Amino acid sequence: MKFSLIVRTPGKMEGKAIPITLSQFLIGRDKQCHLRPASPMISNRHCAVQVRGERAFVRDFESTNGTFVNDQPVKGELELHDGDKLRLGPMLFEIRLAKTAPAPKPAPAPAHKPADTADDEAMAALLLALPEGEDSNSGIRGVDSEGVPTGSTVMDLPVPTGVEEDSQTEPTTPDKKTPVKTGSGDTAAAADALFKKYLRRGR
Repeated sequence: MKFSLIVRTPGKMEGKAIPITLSQFLIGRDKQCHLRPASPMISNRHCAVQVRGERAFVRDFESTNGTFVNDQPVKGELELHDGDKLRLGPMLFEIRLAKTAPAPKPAPAPAHKPADTADDEAMAALLLALPEGEDSNSGIRGVDSEGVPTGSTVMDLPVPTGVEEDSQTEPTTPDKKTPVKTGSGDTAAAADALFKKYLRRGR
């Protein structure tokens, strides 16, 4: 609330606005007063105008010549309203009250766009699809001492071209190792042997 006293006493100060920025504004000839009129009709501590919230009041301190609002003597405390006339001794003031507009509410922050759950789900599915023992960075599965992939994941290994699986071949027991020729001309047979051994592993 904006509260001020407009001087209505005829003279060079007429029309001057005295802003009231304190919760209690003292008027009198005492040095501790905020407004000190140079008139013997004003008591040392004549009166005070007070601000409490959005309301204003005047309190008379039992001054010798009294305090008047709209020509009515103030006994103790009286609420002031915009346009009231406050008179003490030869001084005349008009009350000017203006309630401050409430501060505008801050605009709500823009709603954040939710993350694309489709991308999150696709990433989760990709991570879950990685087989145990696979390095997510290199894509290489663990292998045993014979170079055969480990783990329980089924792998699609292509049959080497030109080599047909012999369905009549007697399965080799798990304890026996299939001899693998490593000569330069027998790489297809070696690959075939590894493929058969992988198919015999428990899944």
